[in-house]
Amino acid sequence: MSPLLQDLRYALRAFTKNPTFSAVAVATLALGIGANAAIFALVDRVLIRTLPVVNPGELVLLRSPGPKQGRTSSDGDDAFCFAYPTYRELAGKSKVFAGLFGEVPFSASIAARGETESASGELVTGNYFGVLGVPPAAGRVLTPADDQTKGAHPVAVLSHGYWQRRFGGDPSVLGKPVTVNGQSFTIVGVAARAFEGIQPGRRADLFVPMMMKPQITPFSDGLDDPKDYWLQIVGRLKPGVSRSAAEHELVATYRPILEELLPRMTGWNDVRKKEFLNKKIELLSGARGRRNLQRGFGTPLASLMGMVGLVLLIACSNLAGLLAARGAARQREYGIRLAIGASRAQLLRQSIVECLVFSLVGGALGLLLAAWLLNGLLSAFPAEADLRQIAAQIDPRVLGFGAGLSLVAGILFGVGPAYRAARLDPARTLRGQGRGSTTPGREALRLRNGLVIAQVALTLVLLVAAGLFTQSLRNLSRVELGVKVDHVIGFSIAPKLNGYTSERTAALARQLTDDLKSLPGARSVTAAQLGTLAGNDMGSSVVLEGADKTADAPHSRMNYIGPDYFVTLGIPLLEGRAIAWSDDANAPKVCVVNETFAKKVLPGKRAIGQRISVGGGLDAKPDTEIVGVVRDSKGSQVSEDPNPFAYLPYLQNPRLGDLNFYVRAEGDPAQLASALRAAVKRLDPQLPVDDLKTLATQLKESLLTERLIMMLSVAFGGLAALLAAIGIYGVLAFAVAQRRQEIGVRMALGANPAAVRRLILGEVVRFVLVGAVIGLPVSYAVARVVESILFGVHASDVPVFAFGLVLMAAVALFAGYLPAHRAARIDPLDALRND
Repeated sequence: MSPLLQDLRYALRAFTKNPTFSAVAVATLALGIGANAAIFALVDRVLIRTLPVVNPGELVLLRSPGPKQGRTSSDGDDAFCFAYPTYRELAGKSKVFAGLFGEVPFSASIAARGETESASGELVTGNYFGVLGVPPAAGRVLTPADDQTKGAHPVAVLSHGYWQRRFGGDPSVLGKPVTVNGQSFTIVGVAARAFEGIQPGRRADLFVPMMMKPQITPFSDGLDDPKDYWLQIVGRLKPGVSRSAAEHELVATYRPILEELLPRMTGWNDVRKKEFLNKKIELLSGARGRRNLQRGFGTPLASLMGMVGLVLLIACSNLAGLLAARGAARQREYGIRLAIGASRAQLLRQSIVECLVFSLVGGALGLLLAAWLLNGLLSAFPAEADLRQIAAQIDPRVLGFGAGLSLVAGILFGVGPAYRAARLDPARTLRGQGRGSTTPGREALRLRNGLVIAQVALTLVLLVAAGLFTQSLRNLSRVELGVKVDHVIGFSIAPKLNGYTSERTAALARQLTDDLKSLPGARSVTAAQLGTLAGNDMGSSVVLEGADKTADAPHSRMNYIGPDYFVTLGIPLLEGRAIAWSDDANAPKVCVVNETFAKKVLPGKRAIGQRISVGGGLDAKPDTEIVGVVRDSKGSQVSEDPNPFAYLPYLQNPRLGDLNFYVRAEGDPAQLASALRAAVKRLDPQLPVDDLKTLATQLKESLLTERLIMMLSVAFGGLAALLAAIGIYGVLAFAVAQRRQEIGVRMALGANPAAVRRLILGEVVRFVLVGAVIGLPVSYAVARVVESILFGVHASDVPVFAFGLVLMAAVALFAGYLPAHRAARIDPLDALRND
């Protein structure tokens, strides 16, 4: 039998011979590795993994910060948005790109096989798949020939996932028609299995040629308007061309385009014109795609990864302490083995093999725990949430990460105790010196003392972080919303995706409002273009009557709403009147503004009767009269600051196409859910109903990320405190055993039990004080890092730090009390007799 196999068999026997020790060691490691693997699965998908395309490192995202004039439509940073004519110019003139493509997401209503459902699509230029290097899984992908003439290429490519979900992977769908937003398209292919678009978290179900945009988004063509910014541009650099060199070359290409556009930018002074002409194109890495999801989840995920890393360090330090104590307890065994001929290398190898057995078993259990934890984390988010769309799972990368952690933990924290065991002096060990004077025991105790201090410091960091996130969530939960979320249920429809004109949509909205009002239990009904607390936003510059149109106009957020909006959502009307059914397309334009609008945009003036225009520029006509003022309320998210807000009638919106309905009920609003679906189906069986949920549920979902971060940080802090308590208990119990003779002598000389307890608990105080000296500055540094994602909490929040320190001290004293109590009960005669 080979020596390694012998060591393995011996390690397995030792593993089963001491079940309590083995269970504690394995459980400690499993908790640390499981938490790390689960969070890593999310971090990998969101922050690390590159797109499944050819040479993703060559991809770049184009960004052009600076002034622009006209219409902008973005999903975050509008500097990434370009006009389509600008894209055509860049694609035709730039020499640094092997290819340059444009894309924009769109909401789709897809009718096939007698059913209509909502989906996500991407309008893409014809070279999209070619530049990315994405092959078809079936049929073909789009080519430049499919993107030549407006409206002339009704073809579509399905994503592999959507092909499986909707059509069951049926190859016969190729060449068959499918209705997208009321237009017939022919399915020509299915994209490669792993590819679902260029933005993680925004899963594309189908891809349509860019020249079909007038048919897909009839209210917003934008293909010919150089002042309509909506297109995201991605390029592939030529081999050997760096990003900095490409940016330098693009200056010569971009400047003439800006000079040609400058005469169209009306109303600007010379400074603004100069800023426009000096705009440059920045190239950001596109290897990981467009990073919108990272903006919302990047910092929280990185923070959680740091926390679970600290938990793993605490777990490993506990494991090292257990192994050190075990090694000290087995020093006589090691001495005998060395005395009868075992080499130090054999002893070292065997000890390392034993550590690896613990690590591998703990790692395997940790990965099972990670799968359970990851599933629980993702299931907490609604099905349509971005984080659910990335489909994080325990895949080979996560398995490799977990296996690597296990091996590193075993080797890093097992080699030290193994090395100390291998360098024992067998003669000195076998002489059986007093327990209190055994050098290996003292070394093990010093090591464990250091490890416990490190655990205290790291646990303090986690407790402070948990306190900060908890306080942040408490502040968010106490925010005055300005909206009464109780007894309200809502849903969304998108008639424009089924080919409705704005006139048909307005007629549908009025009829549906009347039908919903007649439902038993419904008190009031309203609708709006944007949902409340749904994370979406819309805004525009505002020009006041008589104001200088060449000056920078104030900006206001806005929403198109229906009658009874303020009554249904519980927003108090302070002055004037609300929006009415009479405010239709044939009536004079009106709006209602909030308090902040009245104070900031119209300081010193009475808002009622003032006339404004939505949209700036020299051609702006202040033809919209303010007829009411309402109290401030949260529109997009709970954490937003008060902003000027204008409410306009959706009946006066020439691009009306999406509506969010809200019904205030007499009792439980959830009981109206089936009746709401039935009411929509009676009017149009092909119109999907989305996001059907109560407003209270919407509020909970809007805070879901913050709530999960708080819960996880508290869980990690609690786990760290538990591990630290185990470590403190272990080191003090070991210290009491090592100092049994000393304690017996003290008590024989007159020390009372209280003095002995104080002696042992003094060690606890030392652990806490030294750990605090190390942990508090680190906690402050961590707090500075996460401060940007906290609400109403600063990095120097003294009460949070004090609470963390007090809690750590309480945990340490609790863990140290039992060893101190045992030490106080030592019989001095028995201790001296045994030694």
